[in-house]
Amino acid sequence: MFENARAIVALSLAWQLSRADLYLNSPRGSNNKLREQSNNVQNDERLFDSQNNAASGYQIGDDCRPACKDEDNNYDVTKEGATKGTMKYYQGSELYIDWYQQHGCGVGQPNLRCQIVVQYMCEEDNADLRDGTGQNTAGGDDTEPTAEETAEQERGYHEKLEYYQACRQRERNKGLYTADRNMANDQGATATRQNENGNQNGNRHGLECPEERDYYPYWHPTPWHDVAVFSDEPQERCDYYRSESQNVKEKGYCSDAQYNNPEACTGNEAEWKVQEPFEEPPPDCSGGINSRDNHNGNVRNGHPQYYLWKIPDYISGRCVLRVRYNITTGDFALGSTINPEEEGTELTGVKADPFFIDSRSNDPNPGTRRRTIFKGRPSVPVVISNDPVADWIGLGSSDIDTSRLIQLQANTNQLGRTFEDRTHTFLVLERPPEVPKDARIVNYNVRGRRGNIVQVYPSVEYDFVPQDLTVEEGTYLHFQWTGSDANNNNNAGNGRAGTDRSNLVQVAARGETVPVALEKHTLFFDASKNPSDEEGRRLVDKFAYLDQDSIVTCNPEQNNNNAEDNCKQLNGASAYFNGGLVQMKQVGVHHVASTRNNDFSNRSQKATITILPFMLRNYQTIVIAVGAVLATLILSYFAVAFYAYRHPGSWIFSKRYRPRVIRWVLKQERLEELVELRRQAVAQQRRDFAKQAQGDVEGAAEKVVLPDQVSWLQSTNRCLARFGLGENRLTTVLYGLLNLAVFSIGFFSNLEDGFKGSWAFPVAKGGGYSMDLNFAMLILPTLKSLQTTMRGITIPIDDPIGFHITVAGFIVLGALVHIAGHIWHMYVIKKAPFIQEDPLELWKLTFDEQRAGLSYMGQLFSFKGHYAPVTGVILTVIMLAIVMTAQTCVRRGTNVLTRKLGGYNLFWRMHMSWKWLYLILLLHAPARLWIWFFFPAIVIAVDRILLSGRQSLYLSLLQVKLLPRDVMGLTFELPQGFAYQAGQYILLGWNGEWHPFTLTSAPEERCISVHIRSPNSLDWCSALRRRLTEQAPANAAKAEPKAAKAGLVVEYSKHVLPNSSVIYNTPKVDAIASTLLPHRPSSEGLVADQPKLVGKANSGKLAARTARSGETLVGSALPSLPSEAVVLQVSGPFGAPAQKVWGFQTLMVVGAGIGVTPFASIMRSIQLRAKQRQAILGAAGARPASQWRNKLSNQPNPNQQMASTDADVGLTKLVDEMVTLPKRIYFYWIVRSQEEFDWFYDLLANAADGPASEIIDITLFLTGEIELSQVKKLPCASGQFFGRPNWGRIFKKKREEHQGEHVGVFLCGSPLIGKELARESAKNSDLIGTPGATRFSFFKEHF
Repeated sequence: MFENARAIVALSLAWQLSRADLYLNSPRGSNNKLREQSNNVQNDERLFDSQNNAASGYQIGDDCRPACKDEDNNYDVTKEGATKGTMKYYQGSELYIDWYQQHGCGVGQPNLRCQIVVQYMCEEDNADLRDGTGQNTAGGDDTEPTAEETAEQERGYHEKLEYYQACRQRERNKGLYTADRNMANDQGATATRQNENGNQNGNRHGLECPEERDYYPYWHPTPWHDVAVFSDEPQERCDYYRSESQNVKEKGYCSDAQYNNPEACTGNEAEWKVQEPFEEPPPDCSGGINSRDNHNGNVRNGHPQYYLWKIPDYISGRCVLRVRYNITTGDFALGSTINPEEEGTELTGVKADPFFIDSRSNDPNPGTRRRTIFKGRPSVPVVISNDPVADWIGLGSSDIDTSRLIQLQANTNQLGRTFEDRTHTFLVLERPPEVPKDARIVNYNVRGRRGNIVQVYPSVEYDFVPQDLTVEEGTYLHFQWTGSDANNNNNAGNGRAGTDRSNLVQVAARGETVPVALEKHTLFFDASKNPSDEEGRRLVDKFAYLDQDSIVTCNPEQNNNNAEDNCKQLNGASAYFNGGLVQMKQVGVHHVASTRNNDFSNRSQKATITILPFMLRNYQTIVIAVGAVLATLILSYFAVAFYAYRHPGSWIFSKRYRPRVIRWVLKQERLEELVELRRQAVAQQRRDFAKQAQGDVEGAAEKVVLPDQVSWLQSTNRCLARFGLGENRLTTVLYGLLNLAVFSIGFFSNLEDGFKGSWAFPVAKGGGYSMDLNFAMLILPTLKSLQTTMRGITIPIDDPIGFHITVAGFIVLGALVHIAGHIWHMYVIKKAPFIQEDPLELWKLTFDEQRAGLSYMGQLFSFKGHYAPVTGVILTVIMLAIVMTAQTCVRRGTNVLTRKLGGYNLFWRMHMSWKWLYLILLLHAPARLWIWFFFPAIVIAVDRILLSGRQSLYLSLLQVKLLPRDVMGLTFELPQGFAYQAGQYILLGWNGEWHPFTLTSAPEERCISVHIRSPNSLDWCSALRRRLTEQAPANAAKAEPKAAKAGLVVEYSKHVLPNSSVIYNTPKVDAIASTLLPHRPSSEGLVADQPKLVGKANSGKLAARTARSGETLVGSALPSLPSEAVVLQVSGPFGAPAQKVWGFQTLMVVGAGIGVTPFASIMRSIQLRAKQRQAILGAAGARPASQWRNKLSNQPNPNQQMASTDADVGLTKLVDEMVTLPKRIYFYWIVRSQEEFDWFYDLLANAADGPASEIIDITLFLTGEIELSQVKKLPCASGQFFGRPNWGRIFKKKREEHQGEHVGVFLCGSPLIGKELARESAKNSDLIGTPGATRFSFFKEHF
């Protein structure tokens, strides 16, 4: 019958080996003991079937005052308080439950399968729940219990009589696996494989139902409420346990108790009923901590198996706990030696899971195969018989040879077995009203009984529990313990024979025995700070002396260990002690001991209580951490504001950085005074800077010295050069090798740290170490001060931004490895069984063990003091956003979507989030990253300090010229103190944004100029073009804006806000009147040279507000400016690769399109430098200008021979060193059309015209389709070609012309051209160190 139970009842197998034994130590497990003065249980059938060793268990607690003893020192049950030492726990308190299991259990236990189930029952389930006072069996001494004997108060009473009677009448579940056991079919559900004869012949264990005990979850109603389940297979079992628990699922029964299933019940005219679930949370289910077998001891870190039960608020009154230990052998697994897989044979619906093995594997002829030769399955698939005999190894000569038979010790009623232990009853009380509901209460107790280790085994000797307790300040500890006066009088111990007593005193260290003096006490009160604390002193006395004075008259002279008045040995105290709730207030580590039981070399009763400062929950920690960060930022803000107030000349007080709080706090008069002080200080700084700049001279040209001997580094360079690896690529390769080395360090240093030895973790760590290196390097190449410094020294990184991108690429690679490794590792953790929690942190579970079995999302958001997963996700999102917005299509806004999203602004804003990225990185890996970031942070700080000294200067715009293809040329006055070199770039600021542009003017000129390509696809550039060429002129002329065309020139005039350094520019009206001004009366006309009133707009109306003095930015001044005003600022200059041209005698410079800009500046500078040389030598009368030009071109003039004197030679050498010039410049300009060429026609013509024209060779390449009639020839060009340059031919020719020279190759243009130039430079260069080597060094411009 009950065939449908097969799918849920096979746990009989997954629960049951020989006498495995489960021993509950705290709370005290009874093992059916009550008050016997023996180490062995006297009636192992008193309440339940434990299957445990008779020597285990603890007698019930006593509360006699002072002891439940007669004159002969024997236990006296009639004494008041005998068996009444009942433990009392408060609702919501945490109860430490610990036990041992002899044959081990837990995740990873290789020798068996197991489950441990913790359950409770209370008065609500049995109103007369009791321990009893006698040794007799619950329900009566006969096989069948009676109501009269059940009601006898001296008998214990757990399960109700009606519950047992229903079990006895109900037909046993015949769908269960019973192996080859002869099952009694007339004993109802009391007959199980473990108890095959049922409860006949006096074989009844209290009123327990054997079928319910042996199988979990049970399919009929049970009075036991589930607390927790620990399995070795939590993934496979826990969902099933939770869903089948009576806590959440109703259970059925028949009104006629003999029927065990609905069909049989209703078929016999009875009613099938259901008992509603308990409406409690499902049991806590997880993987048990692994413990070894054949061992009753601790599981890890010196601590036993335990569970911290928070007693629910919905239970109260008298209760009892039971722990069931269920084990089975692994022989039942399909595919094992005795249960091999057979094709076409299905043992169960879930074939491969022995958990569901059922009656189809039973022996059809039970009881006939014990110790017979086992030959496998007969007609049905019998797995194994009782104590089978066979030639298992196959040593016999034939099948009938019996000389090598071996018997297995396989008792089929024990190959799957259940063990059990129960506590004595305890009381659950309501929380005291004076204790807040959110306050934590932890029960602090004593386990163990009197005797030495042999006498008490397998129970334990005395110990405080938890032995190592860590709680936060403000926690309440409920100090309470109980003991028995019924111990064997012959057991070893101290004090009165047969009695348990424990007190608590503080010791200075765990290794010491002597208690600390009262004035040094720290646990209950801080005696050093408050020595007169009466409550603290009372607690110390109470816990040390156990209130003996209120029970007996103590005799200090008494030394008889059995005397009641020997209070030195605590004989005058009760076995039960309730110290009450004590709030822990003294932060620190406190060691305690028992003076009676701490007997060095015999036994130890010591413990440690650690009180931590108030501990917050995770969400509280996050809130407070965020609040602390905000508070730090606010305090830092006020500190910076105070510094700015005390130092108005510092950059912090500038308009751009000035803290707003200064405006709010200071009076207007005081603020204006400080602003004026700053204005004066800034003006002085600029004057000083200008003086320094005027005295500066150019550095000497780089001298290439060929070494006499080739070093190992040069040999390496030679080898790499054969593979096309020049300096830049060599840098990348070396940096890649550095990454590989760092990855290896991370990998091998974490090789053993992966969960279950997984290599995924060291792989992830290797990627993480590589990312640490790259994040430390990432920002450095972008630092403008560092860039400028790098340009002046010889290092193999000529393209800092390119190196920045390279480092970013290594970060992406490292991130992929790091993330992939962690995902792989998370998969290993996800597939691992989840392990029970360690709330007291006694086992010291690793972070991965705490996350075992969790899903990916569960692992990501499982903080538990570790925030790396969630911060890793945030970092990934930020880095992905930065990488995506750094793509060319986003930066340049080349499609509709990227333009709508912001284009360059989006790229810039995402890159500016780098500060948050690094902050989260420090949260992600705080233990290691600060080491990597320390020195880069110093460099960044220095860079910021240097940049702060570079004031953002206002520009006076002179002229705007619109060239073909939306190219715009801007010319400015040279700002005071602005010193730069040819080839450098600036940051141009307008409308709140800053963008880099190469200077096209020469430093020898008294102006600066830039050329900006501003098509409509570039939002900021095009907006500036329209503002300067259309909107501002139209506003000045009070006309409607018109689309500007190439060739338009707009001149601007300079204006200064009153009492300020703010400069704004307006178009000159006379220059645009003819095209923009409408006809109007002369009284409204404007004269171009009319003097401008400071602070007055072109319209003649006064400004709405006068700017305050000292302001350096126009943010607040904009409302006062006229509508045609344009405010431009400059920051810089900054180093660029092109400025290295002065270190070479021979140059090849390549410009593509607008990439001509830096080289136009350089060529213009060369002409002006040549004029300087000419003027100096001409003034000295050294030689005529014509001969000077011949010297520049290295071509002697035979018609003009001059006798050079020694003075001429010396002067010429001095001038050469002071005013450096290359000897030869080859300029290649690649444009797509003649129209594009027209951009810089005049600029190039001027640059090529001058005393240095003989050393400049200009070649033009037109790569687009063009009609010959439209071709315009550049007079100064030596060649003008159609099509792309043949760089191979060009380089070959220049190599022949400049043998033994070091040629600098410079590019500002497409990266595709750069690849070709880099390849040819490497191809045509001799190896470093080769005598007379010809070298080409390539440099490219990059923004």
